[in-house]
Amino acid sequence: MRILVMGGTRFIGVALTRQLVAQGHEVVLFNRGNNPAPVAGITQLQGDRKDTAALKATLSGERFDAIFDNNGRELSDTQPLVELFKGQIQHFVYVSSAGVYLKSDQMPHIEGDAVDPNSRHKGKFQTEAYLAEQGIPFTAIRPVYIYGPQNYNDLEAWFFDRIARDRPVPIPGDGMALTQLGHVE
Repeated sequence: MRILVMGGTRFIGVALTRQLVAQGHEVVLFNRGNNPAPVAGITQLQGDRKDTAALKATLSGERFDAIFDNNGRELSDTQPLVELFKGQIQHFVYVSSAGVYLKSDQMPHIEGDAVDPNSRHKGKFQTEAYLAEQGIPFTAIRPVYIYGPQNYNDLEAWFFDRIARDRPVPIPGDGMALTQLGHVE
């Protein structure tokens, strides 16, 4: 398959790109060009996804079987891709967030749980709804915490540093909070 990966040079995108190439796919990255491609020899198209006209100009002559959107935060980030490739792609994979769920005492969340359209991740929920409305075959992934090599957030490093130095690790609330960690690979 010929696959477009939005981003592809940081954290999730690096692991994803390497995995897709290892599986034999032809991977094309679209990003700002601030970092080298994680796999030598793949095509890297440069542009800022926030510049809709430039994005469309760069991608308009391209054809893809699938799109992986790892870094779209707002509906306006993903709409131009849908406008360009609707009816042409076999599948769209969107990395959303578990932050779209309505806060609840029932844990863990499951796919059918209520969402909070006013959450700080409302752009991700709006994007999921838009993809469904457009009739595009898509998968939305709603991870909680992703950890692993090349994580640019110091969240996990802070915890592991405390463990390595035999310092207490604070746990929110009464200590019964549940969470889910997923390794980037």
